[in-house]
Amino acid sequence: MHCLNAWDAEIYRAMSHRIKRRIIECLADGDLSYTELFNAVTDGDHDKFGHHLRDLKGFVELEPSTKKYCLTHTGRLLDASIQNFRFVTSVGRRLTDCIQHLGLGDHAVGFYKTEDFKHKMLFPFIEAGLQKNDAVFYLASEHRLSSEDQAILRYGIDLDRFRAGALTIMSAREWYLKKGKARAKTIVANWLRLLKEKKKTGFTGLRAVGEMGVFFDYGKSKEALRYEAELGRRSTYDMCGLCLYDKNKLDLQQSIQLLDYHGHSISKGVVGKTAN
Repeated sequence: MHCLNAWDAEIYRAMSHRIKRRIIECLADGDLSYTELFNAVTDGDHDKFGHHLRDLKGFVELEPSTKKYCLTHTGRLLDASIQNFRFVTSVGRRLTDCIQHLGLGDHAVGFYKTEDFKHKMLFPFIEAGLQKNDAVFYLASEHRLSSEDQAILRYGIDLDRFRAGALTIMSAREWYLKKGKARAKTIVANWLRLLKEKKKTGFTGLRAVGEMGVFFDYGKSKEALRYEAELGRRSTYDMCGLCLYDKNKLDLQQSIQLLDYHGHSISKGVVGKTAN
């Protein structure tokens, strides 16, 4: 299995660079020779073009019998996402700003390798929700439940400043898996019920962040993807979602599907957003 841990650099290079994107887009329309592809993509330097073409190994291959370039299976998966996303480099404070600017209706996916980077996405998301008078729900992994409230305080979020019930931390397993089942429509219905309850008490909306590893830990990866598809890229309700995924638990196809199911994508060094 190709983990996203090993592929994320290639994915984001292909999706963020103009020439690489153009190569993928041209080959999606049909196989092309080197000259045909070069003329379709650029009128510039052959050496630079060759570098970009070589950098797409795994997504693009040369068909020996026709001497033409074509997309591999993973290249075609990537093309499906590349049509919908535009990517910008995000460094330092800009990452925090992008997360804090997520609003009601937004559905974002965050990919992480380390707990440190997960917290760099998690804490600004929670803080923004509290400041906007959203009811914030954090669905944490079982082994993090007893320590995350202290980590939030160390980050500098003073929970005493906010009204009672503004932040709830609970088990991701208990929320997503009921009696060992993970039913997408049921989970979404539960979110909507909770949203209605919180708005009745005066909150503006519902901001939810969930650690999605529980689906994979219990062999429910397909159910996780069904749930993400059910939510869609945008919500028509007063909800904002951030779904956190450990890259080591994902293969390439799953990661690209997750890009398709979310309106925003966050990974170390890169922030993505749907183009339409």
